[in-house]
Amino acid sequence: MSRISASTPNSSAGEKELKQPVRNQYERLNTSEDQLAARRQEEDPGCCTCLICCFGCLSLCGCRDWVCRKLVFFPPHCQYMVQVEVTEKGLSSIMKNHVMYVRDETGRFSDPHGGAHFKVYMIPTKMKQKICTIFIRNPGAKSTFLISHGNATDLGLLRNHLLELSMVLDVNVYAYDYTGYGLSTNSGRPTVRDCLADIEAAYQHLTHVIGIEEKDVILYGQSLGTGPTLHLARKHPVRAVVLHSGIMSGLRVIRPFLKDSYWFDIFPNIDIVRECKCPIFVIHGMQDEEIDIRHGRQLYAKSGQKLAPWWVDGGGHNDIEFETRGLYFQKLKSFLKEVGGEKKESSHTPPKRENEEVIEHQVLPLDRKS
Repeated sequence: MSRISASTPNSSAGEKELKQPVRNQYERLNTSEDQLAARRQEEDPGCCTCLICCFGCLSLCGCRDWVCRKLVFFPPHCQYMVQVEVTEKGLSSIMKNHVMYVRDETGRFSDPHGGAHFKVYMIPTKMKQKICTIFIRNPGAKSTFLISHGNATDLGLLRNHLLELSMVLDVNVYAYDYTGYGLSTNSGRPTVRDCLADIEAAYQHLTHVIGIEEKDVILYGQSLGTGPTLHLARKHPVRAVVLHSGIMSGLRVIRPFLKDSYWFDIFPNIDIVRECKCPIFVIHGMQDEEIDIRHGRQLYAKSGQKLAPWWVDGGGHNDIEFETRGLYFQKLKSFLKEVGGEKKESSHTPPKRENEEVIEHQVLPLDRKS
């Protein structure tokens, strides 16, 4: 009886009840507060409005690069060194062999690798920095992968993986360290602007100096590297793009359900992926705990020329190319076949440009005292 009397218009309790806010149409009256809280957490994991506001305020104060160095970039201690061995070839010519050493478990440099098809360069960027790059030539290869690696790694940690990638897929591989990583200058102080300038310098060197045609370049970005990869892909007619464990944007890593991009966001891939005119192959682990699978799914949904994605069952953020290595190479082979990037039948080596040798002279010394 008390409930009936409380609901009548003449009841003061009824008036209070009518003044309560109307529930959201997606909520049910019998839904508990705990269930609603769990639902909100599921719908918007990692929501951190305060952190986003702080980042925006610091960007206004000119501290954006400082914040990114603290929260975005994590360059490891340099994991490699490079030497150039000079040997005489005949009476009037010399041969330079670039040898890369990588750190072993004890921290010492070991496991040297060099050869006629392995070159190391120090090239300038428009930001007045110099970045270290490597080029692994596979004679007769039709396609060249331009690799933008992920965070917390460098060319030393990736070297053996890239060598096998070139051999198994029959492709050339060109990879570079961002400013502040590896032997690149400005150690430990990378910025977003440097990162974008780095890939532009690498691309110019690959196409204008080494002589690889734009239509034979495949951009491969992993995690952090998907930012510079898509930045370049929307401006150049490359053959295709691979997005491995990609991000929608920097802020969406902490707030994946963010609808609109803020002006101070970094690497707004979700906004520029649709501008890429080439086929895009998306790879993402379904158990990725660092970059949620939603990032990969949204990048795939927004891309223009879609290729069938690879959602890796059981795949994490940094283990796909190692834990599922056989299948990883099979997927990339199928991708190359689909975009017409398989190895040529006849071998042809692009002619060396006159200024390539000048850049090679900048390689020695490449060891950094640590």
